[in-house]
Amino acid sequence: MAGVVSQKAKISLLKGFFAVIALLAITEISVRLSGITDFPIYAVDDEIGYIVKPNQSGMFLNKNSWAFNSKSMPTAEEWNPSLRRNILLIGNSIVMGGNPYEQKDKLAAFIASDTGDKYSIWPVAAGGWTNINEAVYLRRNPDVVKAADFFVWEYMSGGLSGLSLWRGDYVFPSAHPASSGWYAFRRYIVPRLMKINMNELPPVGDLRENHRASFEASIAELSKASGSEHPGLIFTYPTRQELLASAHEEWLPERDALKEICRKYGLVMVDVAKSPLWNASLYRDGVHPTVAGNALLAKIISDSIADTFLPSSRKWGNFDQVASSVSAGLR
Repeated sequence: MAGVVSQKAKISLLKGFFAVIALLAITEISVRLSGITDFPIYAVDDEIGYIVKPNQSGMFLNKNSWAFNSKSMPTAEEWNPSLRRNILLIGNSIVMGGNPYEQKDKLAAFIASDTGDKYSIWPVAAGGWTNINEAVYLRRNPDVVKAADFFVWEYMSGGLSGLSLWRGDYVFPSAHPASSGWYAFRRYIVPRLMKINMNELPPVGDLRENHRASFEASIAELSKASGSEHPGLIFTYPTRQELLASAHEEWLPERDALKEICRKYGLVMVDVAKSPLWNASLYRDGVHPTVAGNALLAKIISDSIADTFLPSSRKWGNFDQVASSVSAGLR
């Protein structure tokens, strides 16, 4: 009798074991098919911190397309500076866009739509980068710098405090996970159950003189390549909290240092916080814009490019029509 019971127990355990295996397999296949791990992969090194590997494309959650060309630029357009006049758009996740956005809803795509087909918009960006990471990219890619007819460089407070470092595979993945199910659980569920630092934002802190010098050196090279009296602009982008504070206090401690650089190289400084188009409802999470926010931010930038880059002919072609449509849609 004992032998029969023991045999039944073994069969039950075996069935349970196979049931668990089947459940794990189904979960793994379901998560993989969901597209939640279809994201860009990063290269890591001490000089730049991290950068998206070149020549990648995919569709996060099977709906948000993304692409990076051979220069690790977040665009499906292959680097070819000989086609048109070139505008570099340099920044962090505000420029890159990231997984939550469809490619066409990212900042560079809206600016490209505004400026028309006579200009190529080349985004240089990665999530969490500071202006120091961005300056390293420019030093590594002198051909990109030399091709610039005009440049637009994003600045957030703390941008000259230091290099943004790699924060691990669950923030900036350096390889596709062996198990999509485990990755999704560790990346999206575990941080809700316990306190784990998953911060993707740039580091903040006081301006450091060596980083200011590095930033200025890149601007000097870009200005030389442009050969223009007004070779570019810096747009200062506030978080939602900084925007609200800007009504009664200075939100950008580095403003005087940036103004001095702008005066020296003939740059225009555009403060997004001061634009009548910008407001607190345009933030998706307190930092990044909504899609409507990307469209309005593009309008602010495109308007400034037109006034600076082509002051004698402010019309972009379809620019005024696009800008009017965007404004009407947000009323």
